[in-house]
Amino acid sequence: MSGERQTLRGSPVVAAPGKVFLLGEYAVLEGAPAVVAAVSRYAVGQYVIGIEPESLFTAEGVQAALAGLGDRATAMPPGSVLIDSTSFSVGGKKLGLGSSAAVVVVSVAAVMEMAGVSVAEHRDLCFTLAEQAHRGAQGGLGSGADVAAAVYGGLIQYRLPKPSASGPIPNPEGAAPVVVPMELPPQLNLVVFSEGKPASTPDLIRTVKLFAERNESTYASLMSKLEDRAEMFLEAIAGRNVAAAISAAREYTVELAELGTRSGAPIVTPRFEIASDLAINLGGVAKPSGAGGGDVGIAMFSDEASAKVFSSRLDQLGLRVLDVGVDLNGVHRRLPASNL
Repeated sequence: MSGERQTLRGSPVVAAPGKVFLLGEYAVLEGAPAVVAAVSRYAVGQYVIGIEPESLFTAEGVQAALAGLGDRATAMPPGSVLIDSTSFSVGGKKLGLGSSAAVVVVSVAAVMEMAGVSVAEHRDLCFTLAEQAHRGAQGGLGSGADVAAAVYGGLIQYRLPKPSASGPIPNPEGAAPVVVPMELPPQLNLVVFSEGKPASTPDLIRTVKLFAERNESTYASLMSKLEDRAEMFLEAIAGRNVAAAISAAREYTVELAELGTRSGAPIVTPRFEIASDLAINLGGVAKPSGAGGGDVGIAMFSDEASAKVFSSRLDQLGLRVLDVGVDLNGVHRRLPASNL
């Protein structure tokens, strides 16, 4: 494995990528589409006999995999999955690139591979088990879009069934989420950046959930606007209409900031507001990617020159560019000579 740990002999090594939301945060919890990309930060792990899980996410992943595989896992000796997720941190601070989802996916995948069940041939099973485990570890919160990105890789559309009641309570009937592969328009230039302030996704979602319970009509109105913009963005990306995608993302960012203001959740921080203004002046858009709170942001431009100018000015705003690319593999068994 990468980092300080070394790969152990005797058990398969698997890797799973992180994620960025292009658009769909919060609205995805109400059945709107999210457009999510897997990115080149990886959790790497393997099943090790005789060890205990190092985190709740690992424990939930291993438990879900063993239960889901049934007889196929009965011959496995007791143990857990040893995981290196250091690529998700910079200077000791964790980045909001979906590390917990990647850890759960690796935990499930490592058990599958150890049991002789190929992840490459059973991605849907891996997603089902990992999504269940991740939701359990987060107390039922979250959409599962980060899990889907870690499993399938590339750019995806992710959509949950519509909730039956107001409030961000995803997938109430247990119906399967919809995951559809997409292609990133070649003219769409992405810049991923961060304020370096780790934020708790469950805490932010809980804050919005409390607001929804106390202000049902206001919440419903805000969500309706976010859902409309999310559908517009999805249609634009599918049609490779970059100008329309950027326009929809700008409108989405305005409504996202309003949701944060109304709910008291720091979704769009002051530095992100300045970055948004800069991106608009350059003909693009910059917004939080995920729950917000200054963790990770994403900017989108129709030309490379504007993206480069935006990137060059971030340091002046107290923001930094994150060196990530789009991962096309999703979770996979790592070859012995590979760095992934």
